[in-house]
Amino acid sequence: MVRSVEHLVQDTSDALKSWIALKQDILTHNRTAGPARQHVANVLRFLGLPVDNASQLENQGKGQNSQWVHFILKADPRVIDGVRGTPLFGSQSRGIFQIFCLWEDARPDRIRQNRDIRRLAQNGENTVIVLYLNPLTDPERQDIRRDSLENGIVLAILDELLLEYLAKRNGGILSPTRGRLADFLAATLPYTASNPYNPETTGWGARVPPEMFYGREELARSIMMLREGTSIVFGGRQLGKTALLRKAAETFSHPEVKHFAWFIDLKEVGFVDTAPLGTPKEPSDILKVMHERFRSDGILTGLGNDRSLDQIRQDILAAFRKDQQLQVIAMFDESDAFLQLDASAGLVVVESMRSLMNESSGRFKVVFAGLHSVQRFANRPNNPFPNLGFNPNRPRRGGIGPLNDRAARQLVEQPCGLLGFRFEPLVVDRILSYTNRHPSLLQFFCHELIKSWRDTHRDALPPFVIGTDDVDKVYRSNIIQEGIRRRFEETFKLDPRYHVIALTMIYYQDRPTWKWSVDEIRDFCQECCPLTFDPNEMEDLELRSLLNELVGLGILAEDGGSYRMGSSLRPQMFGNNTEIGRMLEELEGKEPFEPPITEMVPQR
Repeated sequence: MVRSVEHLVQDTSDALKSWIALKQDILTHNRTAGPARQHVANVLRFLGLPVDNASQLENQGKGQNSQWVHFILKADPRVIDGVRGTPLFGSQSRGIFQIFCLWEDARPDRIRQNRDIRRLAQNGENTVIVLYLNPLTDPERQDIRRDSLENGIVLAILDELLLEYLAKRNGGILSPTRGRLADFLAATLPYTASNPYNPETTGWGARVPPEMFYGREELARSIMMLREGTSIVFGGRQLGKTALLRKAAETFSHPEVKHFAWFIDLKEVGFVDTAPLGTPKEPSDILKVMHERFRSDGILTGLGNDRSLDQIRQDILAAFRKDQQLQVIAMFDESDAFLQLDASAGLVVVESMRSLMNESSGRFKVVFAGLHSVQRFANRPNNPFPNLGFNPNRPRRGGIGPLNDRAARQLVEQPCGLLGFRFEPLVVDRILSYTNRHPSLLQFFCHELIKSWRDTHRDALPPFVIGTDDVDKVYRSNIIQEGIRRRFEETFKLDPRYHVIALTMIYYQDRPTWKWSVDEIRDFCQECCPLTFDPNEMEDLELRSLLNELVGLGILAEDGGSYRMGSSLRPQMFGNNTEIGRMLEELEGKEPFEPPITEMVPQR
């Protein structure tokens, strides 16, 4: 909700007047929801919440002797300007804000003792804001912090001192890069149990809210470019493909002006590597899935679901001819199984979609996202991918790897900064090294770092300073080591040759910074695991493709024409040489592993 400077000044004036009026209600014993509604609306508008009028506040009741009043603010989720780094007060609110107003004769401990507040603020499951019409002292804030940490309570409290502080900043005018809501949250969230980082690194639980989406801006813009840009997104697991597509869909989609963007998970609609018996999927079924989205969004009307494939194609083209404003992006996640099916038939369906893109005058676009097999299909001769934005001279275009340094630092520093955390010099660099700037690992690591620091600093006051010892302690913990190991295991499941390359490079080096040529990697891997690296089947182009994919996955780093492990700390996660040898044995299914006699030594 963007407002002009004049509106911001007016909001500040209205909020101060309303605050005074709410306090004066004590004298008239007029502490009821009716008169308070407009004043509370003014204060919330001052904080930057999307309150157009007082009628948006629904009365939920009041406490004994009218010591407090409870409202629910219901706003359109599409107009909420979330604060980067704290999704609870943005997208995760779903437009519902629980508002409590406590009068000045209510003591601070009544915030903690209020069962309604505690129930709603528990574990950060609801967005709760308390207007406390008195100044809070530092000891009182600290009591609130201890109680919040002990009971997992997240609520934002606006007291009289904080109101005065925010008003002096003109409601965000003097801090335009942050905004008034960000200033408010940065002052109150350090006294809560808020932890916006997602500890889940796999599965549906790993979904990333827009406020925690960092990096990938250029690729997101490329996806949303209808006539240009890429239609191919590829990368390993938990590197952010799904979050990227959802972010692009949310940004592009504006049905009110006939702009639609659909995120479609092809695994959910049955395109899997092994379909259940009796329910095989045909590549052309994807067109039926797409046709259903055209109908469910009202773009196509009066049509049944029994249309032939040629009728589906004509229906879609007719929709674009009928409405010159119409723009549609269909984003297909988990597309590997579909592409495998279509590739066996010559990528006929992909070619049909490319044709639809051209015949719609560039107002229709498809995007395929998946693992690195998507990139391999794009490298095949005589395929439609070059016309879908894949450039063989820029093979990493559309590829998702670790975050760049700037985005990774922002993911660490901005959410932590809102919670009152600061870092000693070089500590953030250490975090990036431990996680290799992998987005899901950064989320996982920072979540555990905040939790660990709070467990041992219950009585601390902000700003909270995180040092090297704090980071090292978390890195050495079993939960982090197991989480990182699990992530690499998921990556290696994509292709057993990934696992062989990584294990072989670790086994034959006493320093992880050694560089390996392509020929050295081939020779060592073939001697260790000849079944996996058959010299008659492994061509140079295929091996280089595998190595480049491992670079994109963050496992390796390219150094000129050579390769090395992506992080000097990564080999620690695979165990000692005996354990690595056992893993190589299991991969080959052979007798106990014996090092090959090859005398080649990797480049230093």
